[in-house]
Amino acid sequence: MTAASDALARADPALQRVYARLLKAAQALGPVTEERGERSVLLRSRGGFLGVHPKRDCLDLQIVTDHVIRATRVTKVDPVSARRFHVYVRIASEKEVDAQLTGWLREAYDLMA
Repeated sequence: MTAASDALARADPALQRVYARLLKAAQALGPVTEERGERSVLLRSRGGFLGVHPKRDCLDLQIVTDHVIRATRVTKVDPVSARRFHVYVRIASEKEVDAQLTGWLREAYDLMA
């Protein structure tokens, strides 16, 4: 994939820094494979545990869980199956990659490992 067709390469430099912080937090959980596409990035352990969708002024995260997460920063929850949910969280700054978010990433990583 060329840089011109990579969603993150086209993102604002501030969002690229947010993504770098998010990726570092995810890599601290264990081995992570990064699959970059035209509109999004998928982070995988054995299975995909986090989708990252760059927008103009934020990153929309799609976290895979086995339960509904209720928190003010959750923008949407989609049931995917009887035991899987996609939980959506929007982040726009590096400080939003905090203990709460990394806890959710840990749950998602372990679920898909």
